[in-house]
Amino acid sequence: MKNPKKFILQILISSSVILILLVGLFIFVIKKNGITEFDRKSSDYQPTVVKTEKTTPEFERGKDLFISDCNVCHKRRTIINPRSITNGILDEMGIEYFKKYLTKQDSLIIAKDLYATRIKEDYGNLGNSHNFNYSESELNDLIEYITTEK
Repeated sequence: MKNPKKFILQILISSSVILILLVGLFIFVIKKNGITEFDRKSSDYQPTVVKTEKTTPEFERGKDLFISDCNVCHKRRTIINPRSITNGILDEMGIEYFKKYLTKQDSLIIAKDLYATRIKEDYGNLGNSHNFNYSESELNDLIEYITTEK
């Protein structure tokens, strides 16, 4: 190294050019993507909320039922996703039996229904039972929510 000052100067110039190019690239990307400044304190600014998934009214009513009734117990047991509650059970038992299980679980247990007893034992013999007083429409809405992938 004949002249260390000249070498350091070359490194500084190279670093400055690279930095300027990176800043230019950053500004280009921001402008290309339409990012602009806005005053966050301005009361005129309203974020745009776009709902990308469309759901049916039945799905929404079923979701409300699930949140108000089912999540009370199943959330405590870390079963938050409704599809994990059924976990193939709905396919195995069928919709009509599932409706009876939701509305008349105690009666099924008293009658020593093997399937109801097995589910109760497999998932823990909790003091709570499924004895909801749902209408046929509410049952269908709940099943719509449980079986629809979102």
